[in-house]
Amino acid sequence: MLGAIIGDTVGSIYEFNNTKDYNFPLFTDRSRPTDDSIMTFAVAKWLIQDKEHRAESLVEIMLDLGRRYQDRGYGGGFRRWLSSANPQPYGSFGNGAGMRVSAVGLYAETLEEARSLARITASITHNHPEGIKGAESIAACVFLAREGKSKEEIKAYVEQEFNYDLSKSIAEIRPYYFFDETSQGTNPVAIRAFLEGNSFEEVLRLAIWVGGDSDTMAAMACAIAAAYYHIPHFFIENIYKRLEVEFLEIIRNFVSYDRNRTILEPFLIDWILNEKRVKEAHNQKYEAYYTPQFIRNLNSDEVFVFGSNLVGVHASGAARAAHKFFGATWGQGEGLSGQSYAIPTMFKSAEEIKPYILRFIKFARQNPQLKFFLTRIGTGIAGFSDGEISRLFCDYMEYWLSVPNIYLPKEFAEDLLCYDTHCGPGERWGEYIAGRQPLDIERITRVRLKGQEVDFKHKKKKPVFSNSRIQDKSFSAKIKGLFQKLFK
Repeated sequence: MLGAIIGDTVGSIYEFNNTKDYNFPLFTDRSRPTDDSIMTFAVAKWLIQDKEHRAESLVEIMLDLGRRYQDRGYGGGFRRWLSSANPQPYGSFGNGAGMRVSAVGLYAETLEEARSLARITASITHNHPEGIKGAESIAACVFLAREGKSKEEIKAYVEQEFNYDLSKSIAEIRPYYFFDETSQGTNPVAIRAFLEGNSFEEVLRLAIWVGGDSDTMAAMACAIAAAYYHIPHFFIENIYKRLEVEFLEIIRNFVSYDRNRTILEPFLIDWILNEKRVKEAHNQKYEAYYTPQFIRNLNSDEVFVFGSNLVGVHASGAARAAHKFFGATWGQGEGLSGQSYAIPTMFKSAEEIKPYILRFIKFARQNPQLKFFLTRIGTGIAGFSDGEISRLFCDYMEYWLSVPNIYLPKEFAEDLLCYDTHCGPGERWGEYIAGRQPLDIERITRVRLKGQEVDFKHKKKKPVFSNSRIQDKSFSAKIKGLFQKLFK
């Protein structure tokens, strides 16, 4: 599995810029794992997470990782599959099935199990016979290499079972080889690169040097090579720097699984995870202050909140993005669907939106395990201003402050002046609410609390509470304590 990740990462910069130099640089600043690696991790996670190995659970995991890492170069057909509310196989015979299957060959206890699991991983998208054959052939090669079979035995098995022509050398193939994303056009070449190479690095270089779909070619060839050869430490050091902690943990969990069939030593993964940079990244507690301006992917516990219409026609703007990328159901105008939440905003007045906002706040409060990123609802086609929408939240401020998992767009936060929409001008403090930043009482000048107006003024480095109707210092202290509690 790690071999596939390394091959994919090294080949990423040569996919659309094939190299004629056999001694090409292995890692550059632009080298990074692509869609091949993301889906490889999805299959590995599925193998150890779902003991029944159900196709529907693999779909869920692939959708989760694929939607959260959308900028990794997915093909058009697979991208449409990822954005579908009801993803179905689309008859592909592309090499996507073979590029992601390597973990199956390490996990399976028998060759028959390897091929059976490979069929499942392919059938949810690449259900064409060639697509399924592509997944089975790579999984079988990884399994046979892991079991110590010779290259002659692996070659004979592949030629007999999958009818691939492995007779031509890479040097013979290279002059006429072109970019080919089909299983039947890439799998035999990748397997041939493995058969010719005399080390892990040599297999990698041959797979990329031949040209074509370099990252996928190298991912498949190196997946087999990693089960046959030792992976030099140089590659381990360079690849872990480019992997998110989430993926390093999948590797460790896969290694420590009770079957323990992988060739990667568990202590090496522990070393990677305990390395200072990774440990700090894993333990860092980061919370966004506002809804990100551009949301391209979401973590599994995050929800995209967008403005919609009651009939659920998600045809433009944020609604279109919610339908295309985050699972918003066409025809559903309100509520949660996929990783999105719809709030109807197509009304004549902003006041008509208020009951839907209240229902959204209550829903968020009932689901504290989720984070809700509210977009600038109502400010597009609906035609309302940021201030008109943000002040709807003011009316529910006391209720909303107890819901820490709602994040506002910065524009809304800056328009929140106080609890009461009639307070008038004053220093804006919405940033503290949206950002959950430490409360700086000295910067808050006016607030309404249960009908009592309170002024905070800075004097001798201590906040002084003054109001014509508030003279009791103990009451002032209670107000101060309440604010510190709310903004903690």
